[in-house]
Amino acid sequence: MVRNRIDKNSKEGFTLIEMLIVVFLIGVALVGVISFFNSSLQSNFEAKNELIAAGLAQEGAELVRNLAEYKKLNGGDWAAIVSALGSCGRIDYRSLSSHLCNNGGNSYVCLSGGRYQQCDSGTGNGMQRAISVQHKVDSDGDRLEIVSQVEWSGRITKATDRLY
Repeated sequence: MVRNRIDKNSKEGFTLIEMLIVVFLIGVALVGVISFFNSSLQSNFEAKNELIAAGLAQEGAELVRNLAEYKKLNGGDWAAIVSALGSCGRIDYRSLSSHLCNNGGNSYVCLSGGRYQQCDSGTGNGMQRAISVQHKVDSDGDRLEIVSQVEWSGRITKATDRLY
């Protein structure tokens, strides 16, 4: 009959130092992977904000274009648009139905009811939109120059347009 014997002098298995080295290497690898995902998420967040800012800047220029066409079709002139925008420098989607300076004239933009609009404070997405319009008459003709600027987190996005 053969008995299984445990050899007391056996040197099989891992030592404590080997286990510590393996745990350290796995930890370093996991930190690298986690930092990669963190930077990827941050880049996605910044890209999302850049797209929103570009859209808000373009929307601002288009709102002025719509207002100018509305005024021209109803017998108004461009000078009225410039003076109205000069008092507050902002408009939103309600500009044709109500008035230009909604919510006290501040320039914060927030998401409310599924659409971006001017809001009472910077509690929304932290973006501010300012629109400047100049009426120019020179050798190039009679035109409006529109600059819609969105600022957030120290960054600026601009959209410019000219109406002849």
